[in-house]
Amino acid sequence: MKQVGLTGKWQEGKNTITVNVPLMIFEENGTHIAYIPVLDISGYGETEQKAHESLQHSLCEYFSYTVNKKTLFDDLRAHGWTIHKKTKPFIAPEITDLLNKNEYLHDIVNRKPYRMDRIDVNVPQFAHA
Repeated sequence: MKQVGLTGKWQEGKNTITVNVPLMIFEENGTHIAYIPVLDISGYGETEQKAHESLQHSLCEYFSYTVNKKTLFDDLRAHGWTIHKKTKPFIAPEITDLLNKNEYLHDIVNRKPYRMDRIDVNVPQFAHA
């Protein structure tokens, strides 16, 4: 299991809540893609390692933007997340729940060879006020 540590404001174990999410890895036209369907965020590169690095950058940009605009909760809910105030504050949706809602995910599952993994993503904790 990989750990995606966010740089900048959200350092691993500090001001974050760790959520384990599914990760899809596949190739398209010779490009490696690392895709988190529960956030609809991806990274890409010439190698799988470069795709993971690009994904980390995409996650940082996503959290920076949504926290700055105060839309993180709304965006997570729009992606099917459940948000609680106490135990397990962020619960990601199941892949099966997303298949009919996410055309990109549907295409990957039905038309591309891919492999599944799981990674820990550090969600900014202060956003859960």
